[in-house]
Amino acid sequence: MPLKKYPDFSVLMSVYKREKPEYLDEALSSIENQTIIPTEIILVEDGPIPIELKKVIIKHKKKWGNSFKDIVLEKNQGLAAALRLGTEYVSTNWIARMDSDDISVPNRFEFQLKEILKNPNLAIVGGQIKEFALNINNVVGQREVPISQNLICDFIKWRSPFNHPTVMMNKKIVKKVGGYISFGNLEDYYLWTRIIANNYNVKNISDVLVYMRVDDGMYSRRGNIKNIKYFYKLRRYLRRKMLISTSEEFIGDVIMSINIILPVWIRKKIYTIFLHNDK
Repeated sequence: MPLKKYPDFSVLMSVYKREKPEYLDEALSSIENQTIIPTEIILVEDGPIPIELKKVIIKHKKKWGNSFKDIVLEKNQGLAAALRLGTEYVSTNWIARMDSDDISVPNRFEFQLKEILKNPNLAIVGGQIKEFALNINNVVGQREVPISQNLICDFIKWRSPFNHPTVMMNKKIVKKVGGYISFGNLEDYYLWTRIIANNYNVKNISDVLVYMRVDDGMYSRRGNIKNIKYFYKLRRYLRRKMLISTSEEFIGDVIMSINIILPVWIRKKIYTIFLHNDK
């Protein structure tokens, strides 16, 4: 009996001026070293970038030819806007997300495509992340997310149920629910919420798919008071769609308000001890 053919898929990335060239090079190399290679790479340059980053893009573009689509924005517009535009250039129905400073494990796409063959109706298939600092051998934590649909629906009440850099998404479904929308730093959480609210099938696999680069700046960004209005708005949307109760909305709002005003060092302690598994 012949093996089923894996569906075609694209990798969608965004890069901006503050990224380090060596990080982008590692990220792109991890795509090229996969057991199953994507049909294309869509890379959005979110505003002007330094010449050293350009050199990395040119280097990898030579390997891919026309299968490497480099989309250039004149001004920085933010991740959501860059990904929304990049989605329009995707020619396949499956989109694998990848950040410009992370490293995918060599069989990441193979794991996800096998799940899609089992269940072609999936809207999202994500996975687990190991966090590292400076180099991939210095693992400092692991960000685990639930696997089954029911557990994901419970988890979304309090936190984003997918590790954004690991997801493979059904493009038709993503566009049906409105795609990426600028929403503070919650553009991915908002997208997952709309997909789940519309009763699409989702799952995570138990395998680690991506090594995610972390730094102390991550904990400062999670305390950005400018984003709290988006969190409150997202919580209201969850309640309207009956994904959370009124009391759960209130409790979540209180927790996030406290999180915003905490000193960075305390927030880091909470995330590393209670919300992320240590190595």
